[in-house]
Formats: sequence, structure tokens, C-alpha cells
Amino acid sequence: MTTSVYPNYRAMSRPITFKGFRGQYILVAAASLVIDLLLFVILYCCGVTPLICILLVFGLGAAALWTTARLSRRFGAHGLMKHFAAKRVPRVVRFNSRRVYFNLIK
Repeated sequence: MTTSVYPNYRAMSRPITFKGFRGQYILVAAASLVIDLLLFVILYCCGVTPLICILLVFGLGAAALWTTARLSRRFGAHGLMKHFAAKRVPRVVRFNSRRVYFNLIK
């Protein structure tokens, strides 16, 4: 009888990581770079000096990537979604009438 040997993939449950960006931040970083490219094209077509276009787009792209990396380090792979979800949860639930509960009993 032959035995099969299967490799053990230990990193299977870890979030995807690319250059320090984890999870959804990879898509955010890629989207910011695509938007920067489109901004450069629009500015260049509008007749703005190429040097100003390059400096502006490079500065905005660096700021977007720095902010995305900072959020990735601060919140982790799914922490930003949890952070925004926690903000939407009400601190106190108030009601002025018990009429709804009396209608349920009847």
C-alpha cells in the first residue's frame, strides 16, 4: 500500500500581504494609483505644465500610499471595517412608548 504525502500550507488562514499592505488595503492602494494616473492624464490634457503634473501626482500618490500603509498597520486586515461598523452602533436605545410590546401580547 502506498502512502501519499501532502504538503502542509501553514499560511493558509493568514490575510493576503503585499509590500506591507494587508487585505483590502491592497485594493485601496491600487485604486489610488489608478486615480493618480487618471489625474495626470486629465491635467496633461488640460494643458497644465508637465512638471507641475508630475510633482502634483507624485505628491498625491505618495500621500495616498502613506495613508493607506498607516491604516493597514493601525487596523490590520479587517479592522477598518470593524472600526466603521462600531461607529454605527448606537450607544443608547431609547423608546417613549410600550405600545409596541402591548400589541405583541394581544
